Amino acid sequence: MNTIKANSLNEIEKLLAKKITKFVFLSALLIPILTKLLVNYLFITDWMALPAENINFTLLDLFLTILMPLFIFIAVTDMFTGEGESGTLLQVRPISRMELYLSKIIAISILSLVILLIEWLAVIISSAVIDKTFEYTMIPTSFGAFFVSWFPIILISIFAILLALFFKSSVLAISSMIFMYLMMIFIPYIFPVTMYLLPSTYLDWYMQWHSNVSIQWILQTVTYLCSSFGLFFSLGYYMFNRKEA
Repeated sequence: MNTIKANSLNEIEKLLAKKITKFVFLSALLIPILTKLLVNYLFITDWMALPAENINFTLLDLFLTILMPLFIFIAVTDMFTGEGESGTLLQVRPISRMELYLSKIIAISILSLVILLIEWLAVIISSAVIDKTFEYTMIPTSFGAFFVSWFPIILISIFAILLALFFKSSVLAISSMIFMYLMMIFIPYIFPVTMYLLPSTYLDWYMQWHSNVSIQWILQTVTYLCSSFGLFFSLGYYMFNRKEA
């Protein structure tokens, strides 16, 4: 465990040094504040008519469907394909491949959670200061929505890692991730029956917790997320373990 913890911290430090991480952190902080200012002071009447909570969920959707996947794809490409290209992925070190694989997953998962928490804090603080319709009772609901959104983000990360391990070129790796993600977004419009078979569908999973959905549906969703995680994790580690040093 100490080895995984130490290497996870090392991976986090490497990601924090990347421009994409700094950009997403800054976006998570500024976009909610700027949006609130636009909505409340520049007379955007259509949005002003919406409850503050609806606008907050719109901001969450923006991050879950665009900025977070972009961050994940770039980070995963750098951590796996990029290090493979530079010959630093499988250096001789006192750490097993499973520990190395786990530490990279933990690093990107922790940073994804931090980004979501930064956005949530920015949303809540800007709402409390700027929104006239803000109510403190929305804080637990808002926090729950942001927190449960972390789990499908982890699933997207594992899927991206699996894709990255197929390629030796960073350009091909990130291109394939973006292409596959766009396919997962648009395929349900053509074949609706495939909707709940695709990981991207669950990026708005938090919405299920705010509707009258049954416990059975929630359990089915949890089962899908866990089983998909297990499948992508196992296949990813199989490919990672077969890589030549």
